[in-house]
Amino acid sequence: MDLLVSGLAALAAGPRQHDRLLRLHAPLGPEVLVAETLDGVESVDGGGFRFDLTALSIDAHLCLDDLLGQPVLLQWQTDGDPAAMDLGAGPLRPLHGHVTRVERVGSNGGLARYALRIEPWLAFLRQRVDSFVFQDMTVVEIVESVFADYVDGVAGPGGGGHWPRRGAGR
Repeated sequence: MDLLVSGLAALAAGPRQHDRLLRLHAPLGPEVLVAETLDGVESVDGGGFRFDLTALSIDAHLCLDDLLGQPVLLQWQTDGDPAAMDLGAGPLRPLHGHVTRVERVGSNGGLARYALRIEPWLAFLRQRVDSFVFQDMTVVEIVESVFADYVDGVAGPGGGGHWPRRGAGR
């Protein structure tokens, strides 16, 4: 009987991230959203990465504005023997990104499903609607000027070197 009671209590508590192949760490809390599926692309050019994630929650009324634009950490299990399902065998691969899209997909049976898009902070540059003319600036100065509005901006160019001033550029 104790096994039945503990099983029902675990179901009532909702999904948990402990010992899962895919884990989501979001600012809403450790167990508020639990990763269900992940589909994405990584590339050297074209924006870095874009991952579409579905997540489950026992709360069907999360404030999505609190999640949009926020940094998140995805981790998934690597290496390990898939036949043994030994979740502690391999290291977790981390991926840091920002939520650039979030929506509630639906709910059923006490669980709500949410869809999130996770991209690098550079994805926020797509939201800019300003138009600037950069005159008498080096490429490095232009990049620093554009990235200055963002918290996660660049640290600076590597290797130094001489950067010629540009006449005018957009």
